[in-house]
Amino acid sequence: MSERQIEYSVFCIENVAEKLGKDGAEIYRTLKNSGLLTSYIIPSYEALHTQSKQYIVDEIISVLKERNLVA
Repeated sequence: MSERQIEYSVFCIENVAEKLGKDGAEIYRTLKNSGLLTSYIIPSYEALHTQSKQYIVDEIISVLKERNLVA
């Protein structure tokens, strides 16, 4: 994983946590334990990192909700 992908992952985790009113560590665990961090966020870096913050956050939250990982 490149440094940019790590920075992107942290950006995603922190901004999703903020939007959901949750702790970053909790969102990290949810993404890691569900496999979304390695199967969705990191592989989607090239496509998603050029999108707006709002789009990226909404997209990740949408996937979390589809998988019943957040309310």
